[in-house]
Amino acid sequence: MNAMHPETLPRAATPVGRLDRLPPTKFQFFWVTILGLAYLIETFDNIAFGFVAPTIRSEWGLSIGQVGLVSSSVFLGMFVGALGGGRLSDKFGRKPVLIWSSVFYSAASLLSAVAPNYEVLVLGRVLTGVGVQAATGVIMVYLSEMFPSASRGRFFTALTFIGFVASPLTSMTALAIVPSGAGAWRWVFALGSVGVLIAIVAAIALPETVRWLTAHGRDGEADRLVARLEQAASRRGPLKPVEAEPAAPTRGSVRDLFQPQYARRLVVLGITFAMLVYCLYGFTSWVPTVLVGRGLEQADALKIATTISFGSLLAPVLLFALADRIERKHAILGAGAITGVALITFGMTDTRTATIVSGFVVQVGLSSLTTSFYTYLPEVFPTSVRGIGAGVVNGAGRLAGIASGVSVAAIYASQGAQTLYIALGAGLIAMGCIAGAFGPATTQRPLEAIEKP
Repeated sequence: MNAMHPETLPRAATPVGRLDRLPPTKFQFFWVTILGLAYLIETFDNIAFGFVAPTIRSEWGLSIGQVGLVSSSVFLGMFVGALGGGRLSDKFGRKPVLIWSSVFYSAASLLSAVAPNYEVLVLGRVLTGVGVQAATGVIMVYLSEMFPSASRGRFFTALTFIGFVASPLTSMTALAIVPSGAGAWRWVFALGSVGVLIAIVAAIALPETVRWLTAHGRDGEADRLVARLEQAASRRGPLKPVEAEPAAPTRGSVRDLFQPQYARRLVVLGITFAMLVYCLYGFTSWVPTVLVGRGLEQADALKIATTISFGSLLAPVLLFALADRIERKHAILGAGAITGVALITFGMTDTRTATIVSGFVVQVGLSSLTTSFYTYLPEVFPTSVRGIGAGVVNGAGRLAGIASGVSVAAIYASQGAQTLYIALGAGLIAMGCIAGAFGPATTQRPLEAIEKP
């Protein structure tokens, strides 16, 4: 039988080589639950403003431009969090960055909740963005480094399913709280501070990643961690041998990102992810406001937005069976085309049923694209600069988010919803074509093999 127990492994086998051939264990299922809950809370914090924006606008007498500025402000913080969090995670580890960024955005959420005026609210959203993006970025890197290549995509769909619960949860929370009285919207932001609980759980239950430990010369810790995983996996039967021993991860510098084999990936993913973020927030952040602009009452607009938001939960379910069978970039191509057409339809329709159906399809598509990209980004960069590589791409997306908040407001105010959604739909179709044509192949490949051009 071509399999072996942990005690019969060749002494030369490295922790990374041993890790990558293991089947999923109880530890990975536990870790993905923690990471998924962390992603849920971060996403709740990130999208909360979109659901309370009409009420804040009414209470404070804000213009569409001011609403757009608040929407953009969180992306300014996310840009800083993407770059800073990515670099810090490469230097100090994935685990400490997740812990302290969770504490940071929890405090920033409380600042948003008690904001006495527009200016403090903007500051609170900027700081929330810093913490949220630092935490989200390191979650994606952590999962890519600690989960088996053969099932990495499915674990990402499980993670995003838990995280995407935030969309209907935020909408239902806003629907339950906001209409209860003036200032009730503050409680929606206050709920985001529970991220501090994730920091506590992560500090107790999550180990550092094997690849980061190996890259920083902490082979003894990496060896002991992999031995625990092997022990758990061996209870289900003999383990596969280490068939191909990958090169051990090493430390690197930001300059490594600009080597020819990685610079192309940086450009392609930076452009396509920026296009996705621009279009995604151009839709999700404005649905309640656009529906109110079409003549609906705020409560009715929130009900429709809530119905549409449930599409985010269907996307990971649909992707689960396909995530490790379809090449990542081809999934992005197909989802981009379908979502683009649905987004154009959403902009052109004026009936309630067609609005809900097309909006639901858009939400499914956007969530599918987000899942595919979050799986894809950490895969294409080497361990030494995986955090900052994914951070730079995420940063490009957050700059697009800033542009989205300001320019979408301007387009909507001057041209109307129909022109806006035609433009956003065309952007998603173009995004899919670029990714499909120029992105690298990653599905079911070890991270060390993907490093090679």
